[in-house]
Amino acid sequence: MQNKIKIKIPYLTILTFLLIVFLPFISPAQFPDFGLPDNEVVDKISAEGFISLDKVQPGSQFQIAIVVDITKGWHINANPTREGLFPTELVLPNIPNLTFGEIVYPKGDTLDIASIGTASVYHDKITIGIPATLNNSAAIEPITLNLELGYQACSEEQCLLPEKQNISISMDIVSTEEIIQRVNQEIFTGIEFGTVSVNKPTNNENKGGIAGALSGGKLWLAFLLVFAGGIVTSLTPCVYPLIPITVSVFGANESTGVFKSFLLSLVYVFGIVLTYSILGVAVASTGAVFGQIMANPWVIGFISVILFSLGLSMFGVFEIRLPSSVQNKLNTVGGTGFVGAFGMGTVAGVIAAPCTGPALAAVLAYIATTQSVLIGFWLMFTYALGMGLLFICIGTFSGLISSLPRSGGWMYVLENIFGIAIITMALYFLKDVEIFSGLKSFLQNSYPFFAFAGALVLIGLWLGKLKERYSGISSKVRVQKTFGLALAILGAYMILGGIQQPAAGPHLNWEYDEPAALTNAKQENKLVMLDFYATWCGACNELDHKTFSNQEVVDRLKNYTTVKLDFSVESDKVLTEKYKIRGLPVVLFLNSSGEVLERIEKFVNPEEMLKIIDEVENKVINGTQ
Repeated sequence: MQNKIKIKIPYLTILTFLLIVFLPFISPAQFPDFGLPDNEVVDKISAEGFISLDKVQPGSQFQIAIVVDITKGWHINANPTREGLFPTELVLPNIPNLTFGEIVYPKGDTLDIASIGTASVYHDKITIGIPATLNNSAAIEPITLNLELGYQACSEEQCLLPEKQNISISMDIVSTEEIIQRVNQEIFTGIEFGTVSVNKPTNNENKGGIAGALSGGKLWLAFLLVFAGGIVTSLTPCVYPLIPITVSVFGANESTGVFKSFLLSLVYVFGIVLTYSILGVAVASTGAVFGQIMANPWVIGFISVILFSLGLSMFGVFEIRLPSSVQNKLNTVGGTGFVGAFGMGTVAGVIAAPCTGPALAAVLAYIATTQSVLIGFWLMFTYALGMGLLFICIGTFSGLISSLPRSGGWMYVLENIFGIAIITMALYFLKDVEIFSGLKSFLQNSYPFFAFAGALVLIGLWLGKLKERYSGISSKVRVQKTFGLALAILGAYMILGGIQQPAAGPHLNWEYDEPAALTNAKQENKLVMLDFYATWCGACNELDHKTFSNQEVVDRLKNYTTVKLDFSVESDKVLTEKYKIRGLPVVLFLNSSGEVLERIEKFVNPEEMLKIIDEVENKVINGTQ
């Protein structure tokens, strides 16, 4: 044992001697500062947080600033920076009742790095800004904000591994009765909080209207704007399928008088409102895309069965009645009409689910961000009520038809026409179900096709014995009536479905793979347009058939990378979170680096689209993105 120890000692002595002699001559650059002690400063940055108010009240808006001091001779990568580099990035805490806006990073300095070329970096001192809003329900107590700053420090000779630094900011939440003052103004004056940032909606309606009212705690204004947004949505193509259904239901109703028609319409709309509110809260809370329920073939099948049944009852094939015992009880509280109206309203609420717009997008984003289900439910309720105002008017005045004198068979004519309209809508919904794909394959958007369809409608109406109902006519007449009604329904469906097909003419060259398209756009330095689309989205179809088929729009987008992402059956969760997709339509314009320049959440006509394209290109030219 002793011999072994004597053998090892000389080797250890020689090794120690060599390290002492040669270590001073080894270049420090060969040993990067990965936490090993050396003569340089270990911490390459220091960061401190500030808020713009000495105290914060519930319902108030304020700003946060993170001041980062960078050690001389070192730099950190900017945000954004070039691909392959680790950007400086701030991670915000998740605190109840506190909502953060878009982080405002300063512009970086351009540095020429021999190995990779030019890159955007930060030197000396930078200030990062974060707008914030404290909700009205926040508790009166002091809190601490714990933020995390990720960065990668580099010098002219080496780059260290990415690191993270924790930043704590103390904040006192006080009652609205206390006096508050602005502080640290010299720090906040240099932060451009008004700039448009990456991956955030730039829609002016959202920023200055509903989203601003919600983030500012002005709920009364938010409810008012949401109601107005619902009214505006009711005038868009997404609600067109509900109009013939509403007219058919109330036009053939047995009610008399304006007042009762109004009450029935109100109950019908409350069915829409309740269904819409529940669906809205559910999809916003789970992160799903609003309206996706209409992609489910079982849901479409259920709706179509109801519409077919209602249509056949209009023809007099059978009567939809409740059991007499139930009917007698219901008569004491207003009759079966109200129950039927509410039931049809709930079905209509599902049909209306694809209807979205800037107002609804703001509400869904609010629910998803704050998880305030109660406020979210009532906001959705208010939105749907605004959207239902149109149907209250339609139902009230459609109901007047039934109060007219019933001389002759003209009332049967109306009921037959309403039945044709309802069954046509059932076919319209079924066409997007895979098993019924044949209903869509033959549709065209051309004048000869529409002329043939119109002829079928006219022949069908002539053969359809519209003054007669199925009950009380001979078998021979029933066959003729069935054939005539089938021709009329087919012709009406061809017209309705054909309008939704793209017309022959100019079209965009779409790509369908988002990662590949962005990679190609970056290599070719092209602008990108992403179109999030679904077959159940009426406004999406309008964009395709009216805007993206316009020759001027096609010419302007010729040099763009245009990507169509189909959310008809299932939404991509990665894309949904990446681009904050809460409902459709959504059209995004991106630069070659993938930064969002403009966001559209509604149908825009060709003239509006051309103006938006001009704005996007001006942003690129002026270097605002």
